[in-house]
Amino acid sequence: MTVQFVILRWFALLAVAFGAPQGQMELSAVEQITASEQDSAVAPAAVSTLRVLSFNVRTWTRDRDSRSEVFWRTRMAAMERMIEELDPDVLCFQEMLFPATTYVPDGYKRVGVVNISHPIFIRKSLEATDSDTAVRWSACTVNGVRIINVHSSWDGEITARTVEQVNAQLTGCDVACGDWNVRLAALQKAGLEMVSARVLLDVPEDDTFANFTRPQESHGPIDHFFVRGLTPVSYQLIKDSYGCLKMSDHYPLLLDIQKESGR
Repeated sequence: MTVQFVILRWFALLAVAFGAPQGQMELSAVEQITASEQDSAVAPAAVSTLRVLSFNVRTWTRDRDSRSEVFWRTRMAAMERMIEELDPDVLCFQEMLFPATTYVPDGYKRVGVVNISHPIFIRKSLEATDSDTAVRWSACTVNGVRIINVHSSWDGEITARTVEQVNAQLTGCDVACGDWNVRLAALQKAGLEMVSARVLLDVPEDDTFANFTRPQESHGPIDHFFVRGLTPVSYQLIKDSYGCLKMSDHYPLLLDIQKESGR
């Protein structure tokens, strides 16, 4: 029994002593308590969802023969169709240079510096803060989520240095994605302080390298999504080529994540 209830009950008894209807006074007291408890109750945290695409598009200068099935303009036109269909909030590209950037749909804007090959684009309706960039990654914060876009190397020393720099970017509400060029075990060994979204969602391991120059080769899953302080909702490895032979020598990855508004 709360102190407030005792006080209101005491006033109700006084009112009865002076002739007020007891049932009416007691109901009034209960109503006041209920209203007060509702006012002081903590509202449940709202949940917001963010959809992030990660894609190594393969530098346009590598496929300039217009007669080829993998001509860069053909591949980028397919990429544009994919983005329009999947409708991500954030685009994390690797090996994306001008003029390939002109195929990013009009509803997006670039974040941070222009002359890097691992840019981040976001919806024009969103705002990005705290943008940063380095040789192997770029980063910004969108809706309270730190987005880190990585294009690393198979070299062990570079992997270790990249992981150390990514760890330094973490805020507690983070997504790191991209072409890491190594498997999950190598990143865990290097000390990455994040968890694989694919593993959390129990999605089977699959090859993310769509090698159209040497299709017999398999590199395994070398593109990854990692999260920290967020809930992954769905993870997709996109193998649809959207009307061309292949959009790139890597497959795009798509991740939906949730965060509580209070985080």
